[in-house]
Amino acid sequence: MIEFQNICESDVIILCNVPKLIIIGNIAYDIVDFSKVNKTRESIINKGGACLFSSIPASIFQRVGMVAKIGNDFDYSKLFDYDIDLTGVKRIDKPTTKFYTVWNTIDGQSRNVYGEVKPEMEVGATDIPHDFLKANHFHITTANPIKQLEIIKFLRNNTTATISVDTIDDYAFQNTCKQVFDLVDIAFIDKEYKNLIDCEAKVKIIKNGKEGCTYLSKNAQFSIFANVVTDVVDKTGAGDCLNGVFLSLLTNGVNEKEALKIAVDIATESIKKQGIMNLEIKKIKRKYQNLAFSLENDVNNQ
Repeated sequence: MIEFQNICESDVIILCNVPKLIIIGNIAYDIVDFSKVNKTRESIINKGGACLFSSIPASIFQRVGMVAKIGNDFDYSKLFDYDIDLTGVKRIDKPTTKFYTVWNTIDGQSRNVYGEVKPEMEVGATDIPHDFLKANHFHITTANPIKQLEIIKFLRNNTTATISVDTIDDYAFQNTCKQVFDLVDIAFIDKEYKNLIDCEAKVKIIKNGKEGCTYLSKNAQFSIFANVVTDVVDKTGAGDCLNGVFLSLLTNGVNEKEALKIAVDIATESIKKQGIMNLEIKKIKRKYQNLAFSLENDVNNQ
């Protein structure tokens, strides 16, 4: 029997203001395997999952909501340190999802990612708290495209929010994945997924790895280039980090080019540390303190 427990109701009182941005997906343990490129380097095991990798950096600039599931072996106490509404996070009496990333090159640019996602750990439309339906934007992180499609149809029928989506190698070339990308407002697409670049999303952000990314829409096209990092510690989730920061800023009224520039910068910072929970948030806040102050004032004046 699967036992559900909403961790927010049982552990902490959450402010009732609904975040503008809701991020849906996996919270997991991420295992990074370096054995193909350095047999003496030990594997890294960190808290991760696309939902966490997007939500933590997104919370730098505004309060965000998460919809996810964790297992009975996951210590979530540190999540309360971030400006994240955890109302949509459920604990299930099963082991937490695990994702494995195997590096094929010394810089981690070529890698294989695969996961152990049990059906009961997948997030669906019924997992979204009713109050979250008042949000402005929903981001559906990497997941089975059948579940992504279910969530998109539910949101289109029950909200006026905009929607974005991302995916990985396991799903990118499936027909259902193309259907998903045709239905959203913003599509985050790895450059290798040529079949998705011509999708019908209004905005496409092509992620070019260490080179940065390209923004494509009917009215604009531009590229943002990343600074070169010579000593990469952990690339896991850098793309999700970019997604979260970009959407957090965009939903707060920052223009697309500035939002993407900052997102690339923070994603680049994320690969210098082991795990997203070691991201130097205080340092980032100091760097962008004028922007953060402006956004906070905007929220207070609404």
